[in-house]
Amino acid sequence: MAVVTLSEFRATLRVTWVDADGRGEKVFSYWNNELVTSKLCAREEVLHLIRNADGSFYLEIANITKEGSLEELEEALYEWAADEGWLD
Repeated sequence: MAVVTLSEFRATLRVTWVDADGRGEKVFSYWNNELVTSKLCAREEVLHLIRNADGSFYLEIANITKEGSLEELEEALYEWAADEGWLD
């Protein structure tokens, strides 16, 4: 398991508008997000969640999409990232 705690992971949150498709989405990026800006976000390379224009959240990892609250999806992303070695 990672040495990084869930609280430390959450503390790296950066919220940006990356909305090239005009769908009103916001990107909530974590941990490896130093280069994320409103104009540039390589979603495949950054640990992130998406907030839809209607306020709902979703997470896409390992070809699976999960929906839930921000807190639930942050925890799921954290656990997946720890298991996959992203937090080492």
